[in-house]
Amino acid sequence: MYTDSKILKSLFYIQLFSSFLVVVGHFTASALSFTDPFWIVALNQISRYGTVLLTIATGYLTAYSFEAKSPTAREFFSGKLLYIFVPYLVSGVLYHYLLKKGMPHTAQDFTNIVLGKTGDHLYFVFMICQYYVFAYLFRCVITKRNILYVIWILLGIQYVYINFIHQGWFGLTTRHMLPSWIFTLYMGHVLYWYRESILSFLRNNRSILTLMTGVSTAAAMFFVVSNKLYVAVHLTFVFATLLSFLVLMVFFLERVDRLHIKFRKGLTYFIFLFHSAFLIMFKDYLFAKYGEVSWLFENTWYSLLYLLLIIGCSCLLALMLVWLVNKLERISKTIRQTRRQLHASE
Repeated sequence: MYTDSKILKSLFYIQLFSSFLVVVGHFTASALSFTDPFWIVALNQISRYGTVLLTIATGYLTAYSFEAKSPTAREFFSGKLLYIFVPYLVSGVLYHYLLKKGMPHTAQDFTNIVLGKTGDHLYFVFMICQYYVFAYLFRCVITKRNILYVIWILLGIQYVYINFIHQGWFGLTTRHMLPSWIFTLYMGHVLYWYRESILSFLRNNRSILTLMTGVSTAAAMFFVVSNKLYVAVHLTFVFATLLSFLVLMVFFLERVDRLHIKFRKGLTYFIFLFHSAFLIMFKDYLFAKYGEVSWLFENTWYSLLYLLLIIGCSCLLALMLVWLVNKLERISKTIRQTRRQLHASE
């Protein structure tokens, strides 16, 4: 039986896998500037699944949080402030420093940091912050009772906004804005609310699961060989990723008892947030030492070792940040408890 505990563990593995895909995507994007063998192009195309998988998982976990914990506004947003928004601002300052070779000091610099314009991947966090506000405000409006009807409206909003409405306001791309992702995010809500029916169906109909695995594999191969670039918000890509999400969910659920990677809150997010810093720093170092880096990407084994180095450093930093944020969270809780006790004794 698939319990909620096992499902949450499987989601952690999906998030971890997705964060590695994002790292691979940015690594191969750098490599494509120097060389483009088929394996790098293929990895670059496949890596685009990472962001969409993270988006669906975010929707699922948010729906779980609303139903299982019923958080107040303070409880919900204080957690997001500590784990999401503050690290996001820190990363914005870091990327500004690495790319501009100096600390931010103008109003435009700080505006760019808030808007997620100092790092190519920070648009995603800017969009997720919009989603958290929207999801909390509409938690009693968009519910399990109406989601199967509302989801079609959200599908229309995402399609129309991407193709007809978005005009690049404030210099932001389509991907910066919540309407470009709103259907994808709320598909995560659908999967949470109907998880028992969906997973029971897949467990009892292995032929359907096999078919879904075949279709999702064929879709991945199609994206690899296609001349057209399917970005993460493209609905064709979203539906293909949704199939892959379900296949991965069942895959990890059936192996979760044999996998012993400990869940660490914020780990996958910190990998996503800070991995590009290592790509920038290592690239600058190689340029300073050798003058150019094409030799690195032209050799498959050098490229793979370089990728493993980026992943390893990103994981190590993420683990350190998880420890730091957890410690800050415990200190904050202790301070609040002490204050309550002092007020109670007065």
